[in-house]
Amino acid sequence: MSFQTKLFLTFYMLIILLVVIIGVIFYQYASRAYEANAFSNLEVIVDKMSQQLDNLIQPMDLITTYLLSTEGFMSSVTSLATIDRTNPQNQAYISESRATIYGNVLNYTTDKNFYRVSFFNREGDFLTSNFKVVNINKDVHRLINSLKWVDQADDAKGKVIVIPPYTDPWSVSSNAKVFGIARSIQGFKSGVGYIEVQNPYTLLEEIFAVPDEDNMKVLAITKTGELFFSNGEIDNALISYSEKINSRTRKYSSIERNPLTGAEEFVVAVGSNYTGVKIVLIQDRKALLKPLTYVIYISCLILVIILIVSLGYIYISSRQLAKPVRQLKEKMESTELENLPEKITFERTNNEFEALNRSFQRLRERLNEAIRREIKAQTLQIQASFDSLQAQVNPHFIYNILNVLSNKGIVNGDDEICEICDNIASMLRYSTSTLKRTATIAEELEHVRKYLILMKKRFEHRLEFEISVEPEICNATIPKIVLQQIVENSINHGFEKLQTIMHISVKGYASDGWWYIEITDNGQGFAPEVLNQLKIKMEEVKRELSGAESYKGLAIGGMGLVNTYARLLLFHNGNFVFRLENAEGGGAKVTIGGILESAKEDEEKC
Repeated sequence: MSFQTKLFLTFYMLIILLVVIIGVIFYQYASRAYEANAFSNLEVIVDKMSQQLDNLIQPMDLITTYLLSTEGFMSSVTSLATIDRTNPQNQAYISESRATIYGNVLNYTTDKNFYRVSFFNREGDFLTSNFKVVNINKDVHRLINSLKWVDQADDAKGKVIVIPPYTDPWSVSSNAKVFGIARSIQGFKSGVGYIEVQNPYTLLEEIFAVPDEDNMKVLAITKTGELFFSNGEIDNALISYSEKINSRTRKYSSIERNPLTGAEEFVVAVGSNYTGVKIVLIQDRKALLKPLTYVIYISCLILVIILIVSLGYIYISSRQLAKPVRQLKEKMESTELENLPEKITFERTNNEFEALNRSFQRLRERLNEAIRREIKAQTLQIQASFDSLQAQVNPHFIYNILNVLSNKGIVNGDDEICEICDNIASMLRYSTSTLKRTATIAEELEHVRKYLILMKKRFEHRLEFEISVEPEICNATIPKIVLQQIVENSINHGFEKLQTIMHISVKGYASDGWWYIEITDNGQGFAPEVLNQLKIKMEEVKRELSGAESYKGLAIGGMGLVNTYARLLLFHNGNFVFRLENAEGGGAKVTIGGILESAKEDEEKC
């Protein structure tokens, strides 16, 4: 992918990200503002409906209060409840009382403002202002007992109860739908009579009319939990939903999930302190936010236009900015040994690319100088190759001799000779190889193990050894032939004055990000003067090598422990551990260590 493409994609992705973020923020802000405005409008509508319902119920309540405050009406009601109807002489009193009640019920006000104002009692008296639609042939006793709200009125003890819409039982056609209020008239006993005031159901439909009936539902619930009004179909789920809403506070607004459709809806409820009726306005959230969709479409169109304009601008800008890079790339690709000293210039560029050009020019100069030095070094390397070839004549001769001895051992059936020859050949191949001047701890341990096996063949029962190394340090790199020199030093110098069984221990472990290898013997240990001389010699070597640049290729072989210390010092640039000490139980102990690098996937086993 070219620099221009990367530059173009970077800026264009940034523009897209900003556009998406702005679009999401705008949509969130607009939807919340629209929802807040919707809640405000719904609250205004539901408050208006509640007030209109109060205004409709209030005159109905006032007419009942007026009748109860009329002396002639109350005395007549009491007479009808107490008079002995089996005595023929009382018929005149009954007729007079009925006429008085009828005269109070039927007047201009009741006829004009209400559908029906009725009085009845459990003795079978029924008097109404709407005599045009009354069915006088019906059994009054049966009708009274069939009215569900009569017992509720008795329990209210004279207080007004709101009756949900129902079919007028006194109507001749039996299909007139009304709603009303009722009172139980309290006298010498509870329920001496009842006053019922009715109005047409169409008045409720006018009050609770909404502009969008398909997406807006209106519920009115009495304080007893009965469904007073609904502009949609009524079922058990809706009744349960209304009971749940009725249990809330008098006034609240929230977003609910409809149990019938599962859709989210705005729910705004207001309860009337006067009638106890709670009016709930429910509107589908998706339908309410539908007008916002057009705003989103327009906004998306504007954002797309911004993206298209940005696309052209960023393409042109990125092409101009990438022009010096293309020129520099062409110059770099045309660089050859012949034109390395030449200076590169650009027609038009900026400070950053001028600095990059200067850095590349200095790189060319250093590369040119390095090539000249490499040419000189090649001359010396050719000479060194002749010397190395001469040095490899003897190892090759020894390999051949060892192969001859191994074949003789196979012919004679002596496996021990074969094993010894194989170990010697492997050690010789490892120590004389010039392909690698470093080795892993795993490779070094394998070399030491073969060396100790050969020494075991020589000393037999007088030599015992053990090697225990944690696998975490096996990939650590050290110079070649380090561990063998330390082990060989223990065998050659640690038991000069002792005839005991030689025990050599090689232990490796990791601790706090470092690797450590401890080589311990049970010999005579370091004499104090020898240990002091070794430490002085190591300090001298450290001072002499402090100005060296790179000595990782230091030749193998030398003066034992001091030579090993020098090679480790140069290999690790001084950041290593090398301790010489006497073990607590006797014998010498040499500890080396270095920084432990992160483990590799192809980790070796020691």
